Amino acid sequence: MPADTIKVLVAQSDGLVLNEFMLGDGVYLIGADSTCQINVGSIVSEHARLEVNNGQMFIEDIGGATAGGVYLDGAAILGKLQIYTGQTIQVADRYLQMHASSAIESGQNDLLAGRYQLMRQIGRGGRGEVWLALDQELNQEIAIKRLPGELTGDMVALNDLLREVEKSRHLNHPNIIRIHDLIQPDSESPFLTLEYIDGKDLGSMRIGQEGKLFRWPNLRPLMTQLCDALEYAHRSKIVHRDLKPANMLVDQSGNLKLADFGIAATMAESLSRSSLQGSVSGTSVYMSPQQMKGEVPRASDDLYALGSTFYELLTSRTPFYAGDITHQVLNEEPKPLSERLLELGLQNEVPDAVCAMIMACLAKDPALRPSSASAVEEWIGGRTAVHVAPATLPLEPETLGDSSSAKPPPSISQPANAPAQTVHQKVSAAWALIEARDNPWYQGYMYFAALVALGLVANMKLDFLKIESLTFTTRPELIKAVIVILVAWMILSSIGQYLIKPKRFFCGECSGRLKNDKKGPCQHCGAALS
Repeated sequence: MPADTIKVLVAQSDGLVLNEFMLGDGVYLIGADSTCQINVGSIVSEHARLEVNNGQMFIEDIGGATAGGVYLDGAAILGKLQIYTGQTIQVADRYLQMHASSAIESGQNDLLAGRYQLMRQIGRGGRGEVWLALDQELNQEIAIKRLPGELTGDMVALNDLLREVEKSRHLNHPNIIRIHDLIQPDSESPFLTLEYIDGKDLGSMRIGQEGKLFRWPNLRPLMTQLCDALEYAHRSKIVHRDLKPANMLVDQSGNLKLADFGIAATMAESLSRSSLQGSVSGTSVYMSPQQMKGEVPRASDDLYALGSTFYELLTSRTPFYAGDITHQVLNEEPKPLSERLLELGLQNEVPDAVCAMIMACLAKDPALRPSSASAVEEWIGGRTAVHVAPATLPLEPETLGDSSSAKPPPSISQPANAPAQTVHQKVSAAWALIEARDNPWYQGYMYFAALVALGLVANMKLDFLKIESLTFTTRPELIKAVIVILVAWMILSSIGQYLIKPKRFFCGECSGRLKNDKKGPCQHCGAALS
């Protein structure tokens, strides 16, 4: 990351990271308004102001006492105050932590496991810090990932390290960072050794682009490499679960490397055995609705995050970045890229096919997303994505965003003797319905049955049914009368239900009477009934 880049992590009270921002020098508003660069859904439109200047950070409370104040490591701040990497800022019910990429945390020059010499910190996130180190035995530069000091005793964070080794040490792909080993020395905190990449992550690279967003020609080769890496991981039954620009590194030769499989999961893990069942891990602005709800990990979760990543790199914002992120991810449709760019006052030429692909990846229903990362790669490569179900794609011309051909479409030849058909005839030929019609005799019969029942209740003599009038002067006689009335009603209603049916079925082609409403050929005209 550039020396003047600041990473801001936004989390809720339980520690779940909701969003992250990469900031260069400048002044940034923190609050609830959509114009705030750091939106935290507070109770006022503008709650605080963050200033970044040559790697130094200053925070100022501009919301006042009515907004509930701004707190630094639990203490209320007044006026403008300098802050340092690793400190925690509370704004409303959100917690912000700033990390300056140029900051050298304590630990530089430490010798780990008697072999690995720490040289400088090259990255830090909410659950880990990455250092450039020298392997003194091999005289080779490597990267070391270890827990930050405040998490060294956190078993959940330690399990993330263990899972990262288990899930990714056997992944061997040119676009995935190689994990070497998990070192657990005596009397020292465990750490990972991994391939060192001399480069920047895509989040930092975006900050350095004009307008703080990528142009498609520059982004396309990187996204192709990312799709290759993702397809390989999915074929190896590994779903990443934390795809975002900060986990995508680009070296000096322009090669992309996918990093941080710390919360990755094996797709073969069953519901009953998965340690991830019901848990929510990741960064919410990139998470699919299914991952947000804690469902079993699926490759479609990564494809949603892939769409969010494309969206951010091309518009400077994720699909949902302000307000109640969880509600929006679960219930609201993202704005098309053109609308988001217009809303932010930005300009970027993104091919129509790429826009359509991104919106397909962001579908709420996983069945409507592209079927694989290779399908996405085919799509952005200008070839028809045959792996994507037609229902998932907005209709696009075969040019996939290129200029249309001047050549007119070929004429469609009709058979010489083909008779003209009306719309009704075409529909009838393809879809012969079973029509249900009311039986006019049924309603009259039920009126008759009701009168008989009333007559019995009124203790009338019904000569036409040869039923003598009932007497209910004693309790046994009353019980006998009730039983007679109920039996009579059951018999009469059954006759109406099964012999004089309330509905009768007819063929929609010839109106012939049918025996039932089951599929099959009409016995009158032979039409296929459905």
